[in-house]
Amino acid sequence: MEYKKMNVNDFINIINKESIDYNELLGENISIIYSGDEYFDINFIITVRGRISFSEPMYSSFLEASKNSDLKICYTIVEHSYNPEHSKFCKKNNINYIWIKATEESMFNKCLCYNLGAFFGPKSKYLLFHDIDCLIKKDFFNSLIKNIENKKCRAIQCFQKRRVLYCDEHLTGELISKTINVDELSINHPNISLPFFTGAPGGSIMVESGLFFDVGGYDDEFFMGNSPEDAFFWEKIDCIDKMEISDNPEIEIFHMNHPVTYYDNPFIHDMKKIFDLFKSFDKEDKIKYIKEKSDNISKYGK
Repeated sequence: MEYKKMNVNDFINIINKESIDYNELLGENISIIYSGDEYFDINFIITVRGRISFSEPMYSSFLEASKNSDLKICYTIVEHSYNPEHSKFCKKNNINYIWIKATEESMFNKCLCYNLGAFFGPKSKYLLFHDIDCLIKKDFFNSLIKNIENKKCRAIQCFQKRRVLYCDEHLTGELISKTINVDELSINHPNISLPFFTGAPGGSIMVESGLFFDVGGYDDEFFMGNSPEDAFFWEKIDCIDKMEISDNPEIEIFHMNHPVTYYDNPFIHDMKKIFDLFKSFDKEDKIKYIKEKSDNISKYGK
């Protein structure tokens, strides 16, 4: 079927046909949840494949930020790979861990990971979906809650101006080796640059758990690899609520250096067409799709 001829009913038929049984998926893979019986303010969810060298600096920045806050926060890693590379790190640090086994040829599916982390990770008021290559400062959580209170919002991108700050290769090496601490960094550091474009929809997003279920979670039926899955999720949020940004007070996030992989996805143009088509639907059709998605995942909790 040509994308331009698809309507909302075609979208709904696809998600019903391709719907994943997450209970079955979890049963077939490894899951170690250390804090499953507790309730948290924030479940901080990281999805991974490879990039093991980023685990230590990311987790260290998280620990400093969580220690500096009175919030009850847990850390959950969901790995989609052919090798459970992050399992030892998670076991050593008593980090909640889910591994989804993949083949070497299969594409990374961040939507799948985020949904599993939200469905089966520790229960919490908020779900924070965060990239492993983005470091946070020690005032991160306190500033984030102030933003939510000031804006009275249920969903927020966890940094300002819809852009992260990029560390070069040398600075990234120093962060990994702990030669420098992320709290020493600012936009004026000589090894930090602005991105080529602003408007990034992902990187770090926090939503109320109830709102996550109301919009139907992430859309693994359409997106895999490096794709517009965050933009699609953002569009759904804005359809029934509003996604804010963290500029009151201002929050900066620091992106560690790695090769660009966005256009390695052979299906990226098809996925962008799916996203553009959904954006073109009127609000009534978007809500119709969102309700179907929400109904499909309601059995996993709220």
